Amino acid sequence: MRPAVALVPLFAALVGLGVYAGTTSRPTPPPPVVGSDKPRVKLAVLVVFDQMRGDYLARWRPLFGPGGFNRLLRDGASFARCHYPYGVTTTGPGHASVLTGTSGYRHGIVNNSWYERGEEVYCGGSERYTLVPPVPKEKPAADAKPADAKEPTAEEKGAGNPDRLLSPTVADVLKAAHGDKAKVWGLSLKDRSAILPTGKRPDGAFWFTGRWTTSTYYTDARDRPVPDWVTAANKAKAPDRYFGKDWTRFRADVDYARWAGPDDAPGEGTGEKQGKTFPHPTTGGHKHPGKAYYKALANSPYGNDLLLDLTKACVRAERLGKDDAPDLLVVSFSSNDLIGHTWGPDSQEVLDVTLRSDALMADLLRFLDAEVGAGNYLLGLTADHGVCPLPEASRADGRDAGRVDPAVLRKEAEAHLRAAFGGPSPEPKAASGWVEAVEAPWLYLNPRLLDATGRSRAEVARALADFLADRPGVARAFTADELAGEAPPGDDIGRRMRRSYHPARCGDVGVVLRPFHIPSKADATGTTHGSPWGYDAHVPLLVYGPGVRGGERAEPVTPQALAAVFAQFLGVRPPTDAEAPVPAKLFR
Repeated sequence: MRPAVALVPLFAALVGLGVYAGTTSRPTPPPPVVGSDKPRVKLAVLVVFDQMRGDYLARWRPLFGPGGFNRLLRDGASFARCHYPYGVTTTGPGHASVLTGTSGYRHGIVNNSWYERGEEVYCGGSERYTLVPPVPKEKPAADAKPADAKEPTAEEKGAGNPDRLLSPTVADVLKAAHGDKAKVWGLSLKDRSAILPTGKRPDGAFWFTGRWTTSTYYTDARDRPVPDWVTAANKAKAPDRYFGKDWTRFRADVDYARWAGPDDAPGEGTGEKQGKTFPHPTTGGHKHPGKAYYKALANSPYGNDLLLDLTKACVRAERLGKDDAPDLLVVSFSSNDLIGHTWGPDSQEVLDVTLRSDALMADLLRFLDAEVGAGNYLLGLTADHGVCPLPEASRADGRDAGRVDPAVLRKEAEAHLRAAFGGPSPEPKAASGWVEAVEAPWLYLNPRLLDATGRSRAEVARALADFLADRPGVARAFTADELAGEAPPGDDIGRRMRRSYHPARCGDVGVVLRPFHIPSKADATGTTHGSPWGYDAHVPLLVYGPGVRGGERAEPVTPQALAAVFAQFLGVRPPTDAEAPVPAKLFR
């Protein structure tokens, strides 16, 4: 039996003021920021471990070495009670929130994707831009079937850019204060993770598509070419060195079953043809490197290793932290998230990638000490969200848990609305019914059918929310009108969902599943996140830098406090929409 995972306390941050108008094109430089303080550091580094839940560091701390997480926990400030204050805890909102200091109701990144003006849109991209360098076309695998071809998602169709971000980040304020003298770089396997924290005018953002890639938002290949250090990494084909190298356990001295349970627990997935148990092949099931292999590579700890190599190349080549103007570097490690989705948070695979992440952090800290100088840099570490335990593991521990099929829920909702209000039966794969689209947790009503029947949006949304609230596995269902108003006193879940609600981007009804329930087909494997419950909202927060008082803090905080912390260390004002202050007694 796996160790029980208790629901951690929920924390709601205070609401601040400020409005920032987003832009749909590369903006002109903003006016300089006046009245800034002298920078405390030459380089600020934001490290995000995608899907590192807040209990991992305490749970596995006895297994960590002295130079990685334990160094940060000992010599930096650690906040064990750190929670996101909003409801839709996914990658896009998390990465948008940390350095804007606010939530989706202001910065507009309400999910990874949403439905807007009749189409699905992606938080970190659009078809206005193209990839640089272009991703080469790959011949279909010999065993590929026509049924394997799927309509590309909004993420797959778009090239990365921050156009949909509506609030400024610390990076924007830093650029406003110092112009091109201050350098800002974002690096990750995922495009949105490199893009959203670095704002509108970074020097560059790069992500992994089988090679290191950016978009024409950031470079035109003439006046702003791809940096030599990125070109060199791509020419070296570093990702291909892992082809055929199995992912085996990192530590032979650790009893993985004792610390993480069995290696073949019910509900675990198999990844990209990687199998359920160790050792995991990373070929993607093919004889040569290609798209399937690169997916398998990202779904292993080797993806983090690749990113660390690129990070070191960036710091060296761009001479970050070497002049009078402070610089900002964002590094988001995505492999932890892909692994957690596949095998679940209580798996030997997540234990292994966390142990490897500890060694990676020790390597990064040694590198920064040597390259930038101890005392010359700030490092803030957090995650963009947590994760729900595998429903099968939760049931084995005696919890009420399960998988709720969104397609079934939508079909039942459609039938209920037709019975209540009439209207035509929806055609297969056509938005002719009452529910035009579902982008969990939001359901969007069909405006054409509302007009044709004369029904008000509020009336139909109320009927839909009341119906969904009584469905198995559903905890709450909110209408847009409810989310646009004030939450009743003591309604933490309502308050969190309001912080994720943006009227131009969210649906007519928002659904919150019961604790330990996830949106998933009944026969699926793996797990996910995205709820307001503690296991999804609870993340680590570590602050390491000159003058910081080491040790654990008991006060509740949000990762969004890093916006104020980074601004103070960089000697600039916090972003306009930032709501959380610098934690009390952070400094010695």
